[in-house]
Amino acid sequence: MALSLSESLQIGVTDIMMRKVRSLITVFGIILGVMCIMVVLAIINGMNKSTLSWMQERGGTNKVEVQRNWNYDFRQGGEATLTLAEMNQIRGQLPEAEAIGPIVSAWNSTLQYKGFSYSDQVIGVLPDHQKMENWYPDKGRFFNEFELRENANVIVLGSSVARDLFKSDDPLGESVMLKDQMLTVIGVMQEKYWENPGGGAFGGNALEYMNRQSFVPLSTMMNKIDAGSLIRSIQILAKSPEDALSIQKKLRPILLRIKNGRAVFRVSSAQETMQQMEQNSKIFSMIFIMIGLISLLVGGIVIMNIMLASIKERTREIGVRLAVGARRMDIFVQFMVQTVLITGLGGVFGIILGYAILDLVSGYLGMPMLAGVQMILVSLLVSVGVGLIFGIAPAVKASKLDPVIALRDE
Repeated sequence: MALSLSESLQIGVTDIMMRKVRSLITVFGIILGVMCIMVVLAIINGMNKSTLSWMQERGGTNKVEVQRNWNYDFRQGGEATLTLAEMNQIRGQLPEAEAIGPIVSAWNSTLQYKGFSYSDQVIGVLPDHQKMENWYPDKGRFFNEFELRENANVIVLGSSVARDLFKSDDPLGESVMLKDQMLTVIGVMQEKYWENPGGGAFGGNALEYMNRQSFVPLSTMMNKIDAGSLIRSIQILAKSPEDALSIQKKLRPILLRIKNGRAVFRVSSAQETMQQMEQNSKIFSMIFIMIGLISLLVGGIVIMNIMLASIKERTREIGVRLAVGARRMDIFVQFMVQTVLITGLGGVFGIILGYAILDLVSGYLGMPMLAGVQMILVSLLVSVGVGLIFGIAPAVKASKLDPVIALRDE
């Protein structure tokens, strides 16, 4: 008497319902393994999305950065600094760049206005800075190339600076004192905001530090406000991520020529950083998924042992089925179906539990977590695969029972 697939499913469900506690213990390892895979993949996806969003807020992935090369032995000579003339030399050799952003910062600089003061970062930049950061004035304007060449005493304020220093007054056209320089306010930048679920020093806005910055022409900073200061970092904006990699290659020999062959600077691109981040994500994913797979492996071994014990309990039943016409393949399919059913249910419960704790884990880690349909399908397929792998041995053993010997079992 051949058994259909639906009958095998019905027998499997009946056996699970008759042995609820044992079935729950059987699938516990599967539930934990699937839940672990779900949570880990959600964390990795959330991190990748958050990092990409952050980079887009900071001007996108088309950037190239020049910074001090910490791997260089500075005892050999050379300084990781550039003069304004050297900066202009680099600028002239990169006509394909969308924008170039050297930065000279004066930390803890105090701006004064009518008895009020505000202390934070004042930065010397080029007019390209607004394009570099994809950040433009909300009121007034940014300084131009003429003001850069003339070392003009002008300043553009961040939104928090303008609000705290000028209160309800209109800052445009007013003058603020910085050290011994009187600077005219010509603009106020747009307010930057990027939600930070983890809170932090600036509450929920991870970009509040940008709202506390003020900007002056690079020449004014280097020749007047902080005379003798030098450029220690540069950002370059390319037209595309591919162009960024091309500029990165072109820039390295330019810097080496300027610095007489000394590799005092490190040139990196945001695209390169993204690729490294993706590589690191894959490594972390593999590590944590392996942990989940170990849990699934343990669960699969437990299931195999319990199914083997189940065969011992049901030996006479199997003998009866074989005696009345069931084929050995029918017995094999019956036990395989039951095993896959158990692991499949474990996978479903693992997915449900994984989803249930995502918000808790997200709140604890202070970061977003992203779960998708693909993740659910992978988790479910893995749990079913465990059933297929660890169900083979019990199913084969059950199908090979001698019906005569099985009927004698008490």
